[in-house]
Amino acid sequence: MSSKNLIFLQIPGTLLILGFVPGNGLKLLALSVLWALTFGRLNRAEAALALSACLFFTGMNAAALRQGSFAFRHPDLLGMPVYEVFMWGFYLLHAQRLLGDQPPHGRRLAVWILALLFAAAFTVIPDAALLLAVTGFLLFAGLILFHEPMDLAYAGYMILLGAAIEYTGVWTGQWHYPGSPGGGVPLWFITMWGGIGLFLRRLALPMLARFGPVVPSLL
Repeated sequence: MSSKNLIFLQIPGTLLILGFVPGNGLKLLALSVLWALTFGRLNRAEAALALSACLFFTGMNAAALRQGSFAFRHPDLLGMPVYEVFMWGFYLLHAQRLLGDQPPHGRRLAVWILALLFAAAFTVIPDAALLLAVTGFLLFAGLILFHEPMDLAYAGYMILLGAAIEYTGVWTGQWHYPGSPGGGVPLWFITMWGGIGLFLRRLALPMLARFGPVVPSLL
């Protein structure tokens, strides 16, 4: 099969493993095999993206878990299952490999300010309604400043990916959110995943260009 077809197998395969493979260790093993087969060899930029995402989001998850924003039902370390340490590296690498695009330029200070405020909101705001309002405002401001077609593509695709991951995880009992939100998932997941998509393109891709060329879009 072509690399394009293999990339499109990643999300269905990941969802099936996440929801139905028993045990965190077996999940990690199955995910590792799936990702290795469907990504193939990574270049330096992709490896840097995956590694930095794993490190950054492990810290963000740990902070959110401590303040009770959500909880895993079967944690191994730092309040999370062992496979979760690698999930965000996969999400961002999958989106970058699928959507591609050349790194954008301009308004670097604005990107950094928005990204820092966005990340801080998820570590200091425990109330779901307030978190949705603050991050919704920040995402809206980001899309006012950065609204090229690929900005919208990254934000939109990550929202769709987030919906698939969040509802699969909650409905199969992998994690849960407090307060019994509708469908089990709070609406701030939309702003979180959308913002991450926007900052992946506007902040991460220009930084990764220092390591080498990014892979062009497979779409």
